[in-house]
Amino acid sequence: MPHGRTGTNKSANRKVDSLVRERDSIRRLLDQADLSIVSEGMESLKARLGSIEDHLSGKDD
Repeated sequence: MPHGRTGTNKSANRKVDSLVRERDSIRRLLDQADLSIVSEGMESLKARLGSIEDHLSGKDD
């Protein structure tokens, strides 16, 4: 294999590795965003359930 071709392959491999790392980083960010949305939804549901419990127990009168 010619020496120039080896350098090209290494460069291409570095670019691919960099893209893979960037993709993984973006995937982690998206996963974190999804979790924060779920967390916000859970807090909202917890507040609504608390309000319903208060109403049913007569505490909100």
